[in-house]
Amino acid sequence: MPVYRYSQEVHDFVKKWSLKLRDEDLAEACNSELGTHFTAQSMKAFRGNHGYRNGKKQWTKEEYWKYQKKYPQGMYEFVRDNSWGVSSKEMAEMVNEKFGTSFTQTMMKQFRQRHGIKSGCTGWYQKGHPPGTKGRKQEDYIKDPDALERAKATRFKKGDRPANELPVGAIVVNSAGYKLRKKQMEGSLWERWEFLHRAVWEEHNGPIPEGVVVIFKDNDKLNCDIENLMLITKGESCALTRLGYRFEDPDLTQAGLGIVRLKQTVAKKKKKGKKA
Repeated sequence: MPVYRYSQEVHDFVKKWSLKLRDEDLAEACNSELGTHFTAQSMKAFRGNHGYRNGKKQWTKEEYWKYQKKYPQGMYEFVRDNSWGVSSKEMAEMVNEKFGTSFTQTMMKQFRQRHGIKSGCTGWYQKGHPPGTKGRKQEDYIKDPDALERAKATRFKKGDRPANELPVGAIVVNSAGYKLRKKQMEGSLWERWEFLHRAVWEEHNGPIPEGVVVIFKDNDKLNCDIENLMLITKGESCALTRLGYRFEDPDLTQAGLGIVRLKQTVAKKKKKGKKA
């Protein structure tokens, strides 16, 4: 198929008027002036192929929605000016009442997302928010008698304890592989449970100071025998892990700790010498 080439005169004409006229207007002007046979579509293709920018108005968002036929005039401004603190459901109702539209909650949510209109509504309960059932009995909000009877069978009685509740002294292994021992029945998680290896150390040596940790000489988290436990600083613990000096052989772990302490002493001396 032969390629039709336009004259330089056509190129110059289109380039001159491209920013001022739309495709259909420029096609009509070029046909009248130079005897060409452009349509609006072929003019659009011609300009696109040769990099001639068109004269289409660059709308602002407000101008675009003012003249957009899909939505009522003034709707964009109304939503933009009244959105803060208003949910999508409430805004849809407000718009429907004012403009006679039929927006749903989902449609309004999508409309605001597309046009960058924020509401400030997170959907979270604010601190101090009272539950919807506060101070009410089940009879007040469960209207179906059959459902109410079924609900009664699932109620916890006052003082009821879970069937799988563990007694004080029970030992479990957590997801990190450490043993936990239950020390009391009431309170938060860490008021009820304690790390067994830390508890064993404190039973033999007293409270653990700040900045130090209890580690396992044989690197076995399940072996909480006091002879297998050792108290070191957090910095030494990090260095043992970083240098790969944690071994199944307790003697090798002790040797690795000696190397770590030697390295740290040398580093401190060098740092002190630089400051001097």
